[in-house]
Amino acid sequence: MHSHVRPFWIALLALGGVYANAAAQDAQTTAHMVYTEEQATRGEDVFWNICSECHFEEDFAGPFMQSWSGAMVKDLMDEIKATMPEDNPGGLEDSQYLDVITYMFKINGMPTGDTEISTTDAGIIEIDWRPSYDEPNDIKPYD
Repeated sequence: MHSHVRPFWIALLALGGVYANAAAQDAQTTAHMVYTEEQATRGEDVFWNICSECHFEEDFAGPFMQSWSGAMVKDLMDEIKATMPEDNPGGLEDSQYLDVITYMFKINGMPTGDTEISTTDAGIIEIDWRPSYDEPNDIKPYD
């Protein structure tokens, strides 16, 4: 290999590592306090007024949320929107679907924060289900 080409490849590899580290730092999950208590409370109201006709809170705890772990919040929202309410799929506002999902997060012990999750954010936030969020970790809320 020519000596002037080698520095180019070294720089390219280093730059790739920088971008990979930045992407890992920018990744958000539901463990990063991505919704508020108020949003979950609105979701609870929607749940009890609409969803509870067919569902119990227990339907969304543990195994249900665990089955969505690793998926994007938007994927869950799209699935629920396409199928619920059973007599009127897609009949709620997107914000109502998202509020109900944050209520599901609350039921599953996912930590709340200071910023509401938006429908735009739902496409970049991964569901991180854990048996317990009480374990100490180094996860910090996003600003």
